[in-house]
Amino acid sequence: MSAFNISFIGAGNVAEALSARIISAGHNILSVASRSGASAAVLAAATGAEWRRDLSVPDNCDILVLAVTDSSVSEVASAVTVPDHTVIVHTAGSVPLSALMRTSRAGVFYPLQTFTKGFIPDLSKVPFFVEATDESTLKVLKELGNQLGAGAWDCDSERRRYLHVAAVFTNNFSNFMMTTGEAIASGAGFDPELMRPLIEETARKALHAGPSAAQTGPAVRHDTRVIKSHLELLSFSPEYQKMYRIISRMIIDFYKEKGR
Repeated sequence: MSAFNISFIGAGNVAEALSARIISAGHNILSVASRSGASAAVLAAATGAEWRRDLSVPDNCDILVLAVTDSSVSEVASAVTVPDHTVIVHTAGSVPLSALMRTSRAGVFYPLQTFTKGFIPDLSKVPFFVEATDESTLKVLKELGNQLGAGAWDCDSERRRYLHVAAVFTNNFSNFMMTTGEAIASGAGFDPELMRPLIEETARKALHAGPSAAQTGPAVRHDTRVIKSHLELLSFSPEYQKMYRIISRMIIDFYKEKGR
């Protein structure tokens, strides 16, 4: 196994999770920098790395990871100073490889996972999607992805955009549905904690049987009486009514095509 010397620009949730896994996989974190400075100092101390106050890396850096917001990738990439041999990558799902503005030694290293402060995921179970300007760089990123995660898959910028949208539906939208459910329960005087067993069972069934097979509820049963009753109950919020109506119709149509 090759041991890589890796630096970070950006010290948020993605950098925190990646750096922990990088170290446990036998690689080295050389330096950490960020525009705010303070977060980089904390992550550098936690990983035994050098805290850099500018956008440069040590001369022996093999890979520079730009773990910054999607909107900052191009700006940071244009400002960094790296040795010629250093591979520079970003981790964003929605940002094309071209944002790095390089024709060689550049790539995308996208972990398909959600990252939240204080909740470090098990990256050994996470697929990494990689793209690169050249074959030698692609080989490096595949090697790293296979060492850190569940594997590394080739994925060009256009296909990765679809993957990112799929991730938004799978994670962000489903999480907001749970937030909405807790808000409705709370508004009716219930402790939202009472919804937690339902959340756990929903996730368990989706993982075991697949979300399509695990679907339940009045819409998949075509129970228009219950749907009408729910819409009446939601009269206090036209937005909730609209969301309920649209999603119920989508469920009905989806499973009608499947003959269910």
